[in-house]
Amino acid sequence: MHRKPARSARSYGWVVLGALAGFTSPSFVAPLARLRATKSARFAGDKVQPVQPQTGEATGLAIVGAVLGPAVDAIHNQALLRYDLLPVSADLVGCGVARTSILVPPLLAVAYALLGSILPAAAASMIGSCNTKNLPLLSLDPQRRAILAVASTCIIIKASELLLTAGWNGPEALPVLMAMAFLQWASLDGRPFALFLALLAAIGGPLCELPLMWLGAWHYTAPDYWPLAYFGFGPASGAAWAGLSMTTGPCYFAVTTDAIALGRLFRKRQCA
Repeated sequence: MHRKPARSARSYGWVVLGALAGFTSPSFVAPLARLRATKSARFAGDKVQPVQPQTGEATGLAIVGAVLGPAVDAIHNQALLRYDLLPVSADLVGCGVARTSILVPPLLAVAYALLGSILPAAAASMIGSCNTKNLPLLSLDPQRRAILAVASTCIIIKASELLLTAGWNGPEALPVLMAMAFLQWASLDGRPFALFLALLAAIGGPLCELPLMWLGAWHYTAPDYWPLAYFGFGPASGAAWAGLSMTTGPCYFAVTTDAIALGRLFRKRQCA
């Protein structure tokens, strides 16, 4: 690759990061919000209460995951992977082709219920639900926070595609995408247990894909992460199912943040 295109690609990537920073800045959400970082679990429009899973909350998250998840997934998969089992595609006039699979709605229904309700309750009981100090945390009601969380997740996921198509490789794109995902958490959540879950999903989420890839559900078109290389399933093994993309980790991080925000919205409405 020539050095000049690489420099322009890097510049483009930092523009994407700057756009997300502006999207979550106080100037963007004012007059809807003001900056606040506090140790309390209280946010504007929220009641102070422990994070506890509820049936209605988990059900609502499962429905959102099954309906909204495939649309977000289609953004991600225009450049990263191909579905081999029960694929579905739609030509988005002027915007490429959206690709997903019939397998995705039930998988994301389970994922959103776990990431937005069940696991946050368990993590909060162990770590606590206080906010971290000195973060650019936006004081928003649950609905606006959830909307911004989903929108910023779409930006991060789209950025993963744009960086790769602009010539970045996985190790170059990974820190930029992680910085974007961390900014999303810092401005829209700010709780250590949510950060712990997002990091756990960033590491464990891609690994959970391996059994489904081994069964032939999908494969990555340009894998750059081979977690099973020690066991003989590296790039030279010919096992396409064992290759992942480094850029999926930040996407799992972002999805966890928006699932938690949606869970808080459902919890608030149940308690109202």
